[in-house]
Amino acid sequence: MSEQKPVISLEETLKNAKGNDEQSIRAVLRAFVQSRVFVKTDQQWDGKSFPRSDMRLMLVSDGDNIERPMVAVFTSAEYSNVYGQEAAPFTHTVEVDAAWVSLGVPENGGIMVNPNSAPNFRIGPEVAGVLRDTATKDMEMKRVTRSAKQPKNIGQ
Repeated sequence: MSEQKPVISLEETLKNAKGNDEQSIRAVLRAFVQSRVFVKTDQQWDGKSFPRSDMRLMLVSDGDNIERPMVAVFTSAEYSNVYGQEAAPFTHTVEVDAAWVSLGVPENGGIMVNPNSAPNFRIGPEVAGVLRDTATKDMEMKRVTRSAKQPKNIGQ
């Protein structure tokens, strides 16, 4: 019987990353899509039910490129505290699946994991767009599967 490797958390993967080498980048991205992460929102939400359509996620700038929006994602609620009251109206910290966060990435935007803290990681617009498209397809597939399982009302 083969021994399974234990799942390493996103934060641990970030700490173990060795710069920008391809293997580290792949490991971080793999850990990201398999993780639950924290986001700051402008409304209360349980992180499980479908969010209100007018709910917004906190965005940060992409370093010197202040025009590029990046969804702020945190590996723990403590990392989100860096923003405190300055983050208003984004005062609610919610734990969600990282794949869900990908759905909220704006066009030409990216994802910043633990902005203004270490360890951190930047997912640029190209890769974030792929994650968003994949999450959208997955969500659509689940919706189709769910509706196919609904009982049909015949003759009513």
